[in-house]
Amino acid sequence: MGAERSERRGLTGLPVADVRAAAGRSGLRAGDCLVRINDAVPTDVLDLEMAAADGALWLTVLRDGRPLDLVVEPAPGEWHGISLGFDGLGAPPRRCRNRCRFCFVDQVPAGLRPELSVKEDDYRLSFLHGNFTTLSNLDDADLARIEELRLSPLYVSLHAWDDEARTSLMGRAAAGTRGALERLAAAGLELHLQVVLCPGWNDGERLAETVARTAALPAVVDLGVVPVSLALEGDLRRVTAEDARTVVDAVEGWQRRYRRERGAAFVHAADEFHLLCGELPPESDAPEQYENGIGMSAALLAEARALRGGPHGPDGVRVLCGTLAAPVIDAAAAWLAPAGAPLAAFPVGNRLFGPHVTVTGLLGGREVLAAVRRRPLAAGEWLLAPRGFLPAALGRTLDDVAEDELAAACDGRLVLAESLSEGFGTLSR
Repeated sequence: MGAERSERRGLTGLPVADVRAAAGRSGLRAGDCLVRINDAVPTDVLDLEMAAADGALWLTVLRDGRPLDLVVEPAPGEWHGISLGFDGLGAPPRRCRNRCRFCFVDQVPAGLRPELSVKEDDYRLSFLHGNFTTLSNLDDADLARIEELRLSPLYVSLHAWDDEARTSLMGRAAAGTRGALERLAAAGLELHLQVVLCPGWNDGERLAETVARTAALPAVVDLGVVPVSLALEGDLRRVTAEDARTVVDAVEGWQRRYRRERGAAFVHAADEFHLLCGELPPESDAPEQYENGIGMSAALLAEARALRGGPHGPDGVRVLCGTLAAPVIDAAAAWLAPAGAPLAAFPVGNRLFGPHVTVTGLLGGREVLAAVRRRPLAAGEWLLAPRGFLPAALGRTLDDVAEDELAAACDGRLVLAESLSEGFGTLSR
């Protein structure tokens, strides 16, 4: 809380970053500061959106230090058109107070985009964008606000029900997070949980306890178990194939129980666990865990099956992927081959974070450039890459390689898409 107050010192109101639609017609401008909304002093974007739910917005803004009253009146179904500063929050994001032994931000190499090294842990980003938060930087007023505004769903990184195991992994700031979770669950908010599995720390009986105790809370909809990612091994070690087998077997047993008791699997092992076991990951009934790497492989294979009878473009497509995902692309290729749509995996080892990191979205552009030069595309062949590897809004990879540079290495035959279906749709035009 202290860090947030210091970051806001000197700011008056909520800074307006962009103005469109109804807000543009009202005379509001980028650079204005919202000091009152519907005669109340706003704290952040949540107050703006809650007020907007009632229709017209009566604003008092500061422009060049002078107050100005405006009314924003959206047409039925129209967005109000106000985008706030601080990446839409209107206030600096909450910083993480934990000292997690496995913190991925601490492992980010030097020289990458500065925002990659920012440790955000914000309940508002959890509600608005599905980011996982730990609840360790909330006081009673924060929890009361969450309850009052009915901020649901929320995504929570618990890591262990057992206090000793959790604080050993995350630091003393996490001591009260289980209590906060139980309070939000008692308030009836929809909760989606995450456990980063660290062998020897929160697996085995401790994982079983975490699953059982969280499943007993009706407000907790699902729990995803993901493997720890480590640049270097020290106090923690990476997940082995044997570890993965143990986790998958345990999860499958729990799923059978909870399908009977809850009507849904409840607990899910990330696709990576299954791939480490040498098997294709199953379908998931937890769509809110998709960004956790749960159900992604099955969704891609379902797309391949659906594409089998559709139009296809070039004679050959290589799909960029991390090394662990190659069997999934091979399985998709097997589905598409009879339809005359040649597909092949284009696996690239991660040099940026290390070979242990196999997520395609964390590949650096330089290692992909090097791989394309070592293994050039055949004549008429295209490279299909997931959009998460090179976000459209940024136009660059994690290590600052531009889209046009990658396209040039592919002789222009590069397609970036959110899905296999989108990629083939572009290629078939």
